[in-house]
Amino acid sequence: MKITMKYDQGVRKEEIVVLEIPKQEFDQMIEGDYQYRLKCAKEGEIVERRTVEEIFEELNKQEYNSWQTYSRHQDKFKQLNHEMFEGDLMTALVDDAQMKAHEKQHHYEERCQKIRELLKPKQADMIIAICLDGMRIKDYAENIGATPKQVTDRLSYAKKILREIYSKIRD
Repeated sequence: MKITMKYDQGVRKEEIVVLEIPKQEFDQMIEGDYQYRLKCAKEGEIVERRTVEEIFEELNKQEYNSWQTYSRHQDKFKQLNHEMFEGDLMTALVDDAQMKAHEKQHHYEERCQKIRELLKPKQADMIIAICLDGMRIKDYAENIGATPKQVTDRLSYAKKILREIYSKIRD
């Protein structure tokens, strides 16, 4: 069986790759999927073997949902950051994926230092973790023992402070 994949982004954008997979590997995948679903099924529930396409469709749906959960708010944050900040600091607060895993470590450290100079330590840590490192608000809240609502409020306040500082600098 052949599988055709098309890259949507990155270096290989629009590249099409065709993989040839032996039938016995698909048979093993179908059987493994069936045995797993049979083991997880409730008593009396009917479980049938699925086709390769059905299995891939579910896997793709899970991957898409995971991506959607992570990235659904990124456009809002990018727009907000553009409105709030200028120059070097603004680019630091844009999505972590655009920073390419802090490709330029010294720029990252400079940005962190600027934030730490302008804000209280807890506020600076929060801005760095959420805006620079891309940590989800929910995860950050769990780490510090707060609710996501509290973190969202604190983040808004910290951004407001930065906005005020930068508006004074511009004037």
